[in-house]
Amino acid sequence: MNLRSIEYFLKVAEEMNVTRAAEQLIISQQALSSHIKRLEDEYNVKLFERRPTLRLTEAGMQMVFYGNQILEAEVALRSAFSDITENAKATIRFGISRLRSLVFFPLIWELYQPSHTNISIELVDGNSNELDDLLQHGKIDLYVGIDVPVSVSQHKTLLATEKMQCCFSEKLMKKFYPDTYKDVIASFAEGVDLLKIVHLPLITLRQDNRLREVLDRFFSHHVKPSYTIECDEQNLIYHAAKDGMGIGIISPFGLYRHADDPQDEENRFYTFSILNDIGMNETHLVYRSDYKLPNYVHDFIRDIKEVFGKYAEAITKNFSVR
Repeated sequence: MNLRSIEYFLKVAEEMNVTRAAEQLIISQQALSSHIKRLEDEYNVKLFERRPTLRLTEAGMQMVFYGNQILEAEVALRSAFSDITENAKATIRFGISRLRSLVFFPLIWELYQPSHTNISIELVDGNSNELDDLLQHGKIDLYVGIDVPVSVSQHKTLLATEKMQCCFSEKLMKKFYPDTYKDVIASFAEGVDLLKIVHLPLITLRQDNRLREVLDRFFSHHVKPSYTIECDEQNLIYHAAKDGMGIGIISPFGLYRHADDPQDEENRFYTFSILNDIGMNETHLVYRSDYKLPNYVHDFIRDIKEVFGKYAEAITKNFSVR
């Protein structure tokens, strides 16, 4: 049995297109077809029907099921050997969204790398559904996701519970409330009611983001907001709000990286929780529970928990006036 042939077969089964699979594998179609033929000859089965369109046979569906298990077992075996063999090299495939990786991965790496110089990390970007699918198919080892569904084959650890935050500068309040801005800011001491700021310019993420979906769902029952800037970056929301361009509506992790930024005494910057019932995100660490992880992955998990533990503690205390 050739593990590479199984890997190539699974790529064709995933794409259901030999040309596209060959392009992704960076091999010729002829070489790819040879690998499939080798499997068919070895097991004396037909894996694909090729007319009228490419589709799996019953044997092909069985090969998908057992082929994935074979490759996962091989990964687990290599991981076990990495624990046994001194200074063995290995790679952890870690799923995390691009925005969260910018905030949290440098902190995780700072903890992990000094004692694991032989381990490399492959960061895999994606939303929670995409990462969950990759985990189930053995293409990543663990991931950080939002509102992860329950699965009997997964171990899930709650890292943090997040609620959207509101941030703005004194400069913005002076512009809209020149005579009463101090009283307006003081009125937000317990939090911000979105309906009381809906007429002000708002800065938030674009519509294809989970945070924005929550906002749109809330406002759809009330009034249309004034979105003045929509973007893909939490960091841009922070800086635009700090410069007085509008009120930033942002996840707490978007503020966390700036928690130690110095205050400008001539243009103070404020962050408050949102009072409205718009729900909360639960951030989880997820990995498979149906096979043993090597020790170096457990060390990585330990450091992820430590970094997110500090974050959870910070957002529990809230981003009050700074």
